[in-house]
Amino acid sequence: MKNTLTASLLLSAALLLAPFSSAWACATCACGDPTLMSMGTEQPFEGRLRLSSTLRGWGHTVGQDGVNAMRLREARMDVAAAYAPLPWLFLSATLPLQAREIRDVSLSRERGWGVGELELTAKAFLFRDRAFSAKHLFSVLGGVKLPTAPVLRGADGEMLNLDAQIGSGSVDPLAGVAYQHFRGDWSFLVSTTGFLPTRGIMGFRAGASIRTTLAAQFQPATRWALRMAFDSRLEAPADINGEREENGGGFIGYASPDVLFSPGMDVVVAAGVRVPFINQLRGRVSSTPIAMLSVAYDL
Repeated sequence: MKNTLTASLLLSAALLLAPFSSAWACATCACGDPTLMSMGTEQPFEGRLRLSSTLRGWGHTVGQDGVNAMRLREARMDVAAAYAPLPWLFLSATLPLQAREIRDVSLSRERGWGVGELELTAKAFLFRDRAFSAKHLFSVLGGVKLPTAPVLRGADGEMLNLDAQIGSGSVDPLAGVAYQHFRGDWSFLVSTTGFLPTRGIMGFRAGASIRTTLAAQFQPATRWALRMAFDSRLEAPADINGEREENGGGFIGYASPDVLFSPGMDVVVAAGVRVPFINQLRGRVSSTPIAMLSVAYDL
């Protein structure tokens, strides 16, 4: 695990230094569209290879303050690579590095960190109105999350609390559809992805969920753009060995403003926040905003 962590950190450092190195090719020229796009929303062309690193910080509190509240905080770095072997196909892999802390009402703490669970996806573009500088794109997505995270234990050898674990230990398939439209300085995205988790460690099974994104982006200049999105998650309650958890499951919606900036050819830096302004989760679940910073580099 230590070797994997070191390799991932070196890759992230290389991405952060990418603006100061020379690119092999111009991705904008190859796809015919100058729109700055974050990882996972780019237009494909054969041979495109994109690397990215995304930092996130978030947390939530479950339960009633002063009674049974449990607070979770997480810092996460996703290291990802996406490659297009064909003009209509993107293959990608994402490996997270995570650090978690939970604190209960008694103020006792548990901390866990390490390499998280690898996600592999294939994105096929079934329709594009033209091969070069497409204005309409329709794609489907399929993939799986694999149980690559270790089971974390304390100094006494006992397993850490389920919420301190950085992985579920389950094999979780996912599938989705997306539509993108490009019109001058504007671009739009509509996407829906479904997740169907299986049972993992400690008998835990996360609820099936549907995640959606509605986004509009305005790019008045070559080097920067503003993006506004509504992200949502609708999920069934989780259970442990068939016993449904009291808190969790339901609907939550986020307002997601981002700023995208290109400091050099084939480099896109994005910074933003996901603010939970609709919270219809069951029980007592209070979520914090999610801070995000990413850099993507086309080789």
